[in-house]
Amino acid sequence: MTLIELLVVIAIIGILIGLLLPAVQAAREAARRAQCKNHLKQLGLAALNHEQTHGFFPSGGWGSAWIGDPDYGFGHTQPGGWAYSVLPYMEHGDVHQMGAGKSAVEKKSAAIKLAQTAISTFYCPSRRAAKLYPHDPISSTPLNPGIEGLLIERDELPRIAKMCYSMNGGSAFLGHPGVPFEMADVPGFTGWIDTSDCNGVVFQRSELVCSEISDGMSNTYLIGEKNVNPDYYTSHSRPGDSQSMFNGWDSDNTRYGGMDNSYGLSREHPLIPDTPGAEFHQSFGGPHPGVCLFAFCDGSVRSIHYSIELTLHHNMAARNDGAVLNPEQDR
Repeated sequence: MTLIELLVVIAIIGILIGLLLPAVQAAREAARRAQCKNHLKQLGLAALNHEQTHGFFPSGGWGSAWIGDPDYGFGHTQPGGWAYSVLPYMEHGDVHQMGAGKSAVEKKSAAIKLAQTAISTFYCPSRRAAKLYPHDPISSTPLNPGIEGLLIERDELPRIAKMCYSMNGGSAFLGHPGVPFEMADVPGFTGWIDTSDCNGVVFQRSELVCSEISDGMSNTYLIGEKNVNPDYYTSHSRPGDSQSMFNGWDSDNTRYGGMDNSYGLSREHPLIPDTPGAEFHQSFGGPHPGVCLFAFCDGSVRSIHYSIELTLHHNMAARNDGAVLNPEQDR
């Protein structure tokens, strides 16, 4: 074989690799997207099983300053968010019960352990691995147990488990919630946000029943991928990706879609793909090319194009706006 022949062979191999590499990458992304769909399917079914058991969808919890507590049940009495409440319905009851019936000192240790428990179902494989990531240095630590001066210090929670999915808060961002600072303050606390106009499926201390989804279960988002700045996939993006997956209601676990006319302002929450340098911490979005994945209230999982009209996106985020959708409109 002459040197020229060898160089020709090498060039042909290089061309073939160049042609095959995009196909291999596309196949890998298709596999990751299928796995992501499966995660959303599991989360959607867990939320529906929660509704069947308790009569309402998982609650949003109290706020980002609180984390799940097994001694406070489900619904408006539970400080943790929806991800915490669905754990018993996805074969993670042991995680849900961490610290149950224990002393205040033991409950503090359990809250730290809970915040550092990464569960793969809550992670999109196209975005990041299911492991711990840095805790935003200026974000609050959970107030649990909030008694006897037992507060979780910053250096006790340097890394946390995050998630890539959010429950549907509707079309309007409700602002930052008022929260009690100790369990003893809860019975007489009056600073909760007024959620009477919320048109989503989850909000602060929510207990939404199926009959309140008047637009139809198959027409309403339940859980979707949340928008995250790719620059901070493995560090911390604040707000919107800075707290533990089991903390209470916040933009870390609740997102919005469509047109927000609250507070006398007109704001938009479009469907936005993850974009380097861009922060859309109240919007849904994701890392998959062309589409964002959603579980609907009927348990189905669908791919929604980023080109979706804002009005239609709004219609599927709002559970009770009276919009009648064509089944093919959301493709």
